[in-house]
Amino acid sequence: MNTRNMLTGFFLVLAVLTEGAIALSSTKGNNSVTVLARGPAGLRIEGKGSEVSLEEDDSALTFKVPLAPIETGISLRDVHLHQMLEADKYPAATLRISRSQLTFPREREPVEQTAEGGLTLHGQSRTVKVHYRAELGAGGVTMVRGSFQLDMRDFDIKVPSYLGVSVAPKVEVSVELALTGAGARPQHAEGGNEVR
Repeated sequence: MNTRNMLTGFFLVLAVLTEGAIALSSTKGNNSVTVLARGPAGLRIEGKGSEVSLEEDDSALTFKVPLAPIETGISLRDVHLHQMLEADKYPAATLRISRSQLTFPREREPVEQTAEGGLTLHGQSRTVKVHYRAELGAGGVTMVRGSFQLDMRDFDIKVPSYLGVSVAPKVEVSVELALTGAGARPQHAEGGNEVR
């Protein structure tokens, strides 16, 4: 539950930040992905992680997040999360985003918009929308913040319940990343928006 949403947000944010044919570099300590599940009586469960890899081609960026490293702060709950996601059978979530869906920031020109991508999680693929803000800062570091909401049922993930208490099937995901890229080449998206 938390992992799926976290992964999607993480992937989308990464897609926004990456440019042309790049070598993407992100420092684990500078990235955070938080997945928030809510339940009755103020119940809040947060899952956190930071691992991601990127593959790219001329038309799209594909992000992959391993599920096993996602942690909730309680080891038994982590075990249940990984069982629920069937992380042994489906070890990662992937998000593929067309370059034409992305707008990249320029120095002193932050970008804020929503992009669509194809998320594969728990053996299911769905289109997701992520709202993001990206800002190119000093030294070529791009700071990205993204957020979205997913429904576990869309990915055939059973909504967790314990002693009759269940979390809501919709989970909130937020991502913050600091990325650097090298070797970028400008590209133009449909409609004349420059994609870097």
